Order: sequence, then C-alpha cells, then structure tokens
Amino acid sequence: MLYIEIPYIDENNRIDRTSAQNEIQMLEISDEEKANVFDAIYHRKPNGVGFDSKDLKEVMLLETALLRLGVPFRRIKE
Repeated sequence: MLYIEIPYIDENNRIDRTSAQNEIQMLEISDEEKANVFDAIYHRKPNGVGFDSKDLKEVMLLETALLRLGVPFRRIKE
C-alpha cells in the first residue's frame, strides 16, 4: 500500500480552490480519494490518501497534480 501524505500548511489556503478542484476532478481515482485529497489540502484531517493498487499510475497522476498546484506531499510505503 502506498500513502500520499499531504500535510496542511497555511500556504495551502492561497491555492485557488476552483483550480484545485478542477485538477483533482480530472484524476482517474475514486470519488472518495478525490474528496480526501481536496480535504487534505485545505483541512488538517484527513492528511492524505492511501492507494491499495499496485499500479503506480494513480499515484503518479496525483503527485503530478499536486506538483502543478504547489501542494507539498510525501509518498510513504506501508
């Protein structure tokens, strides 16, 4: 399992919510994972999203979107 930790920092509030929502909606991940990512950017909990799949495509797409938005993250293997 891979977990993408998205720590909440004050600078996240400077990211345009509409842009973030559009980036996240384009991802090929479940709606629950999308909601968790959006919440992790703007709130203290949840602080990330876990991926059960062995396919790294979803993880790479999310990391790319977070980089475009300027959101800090860290990949953790569990």
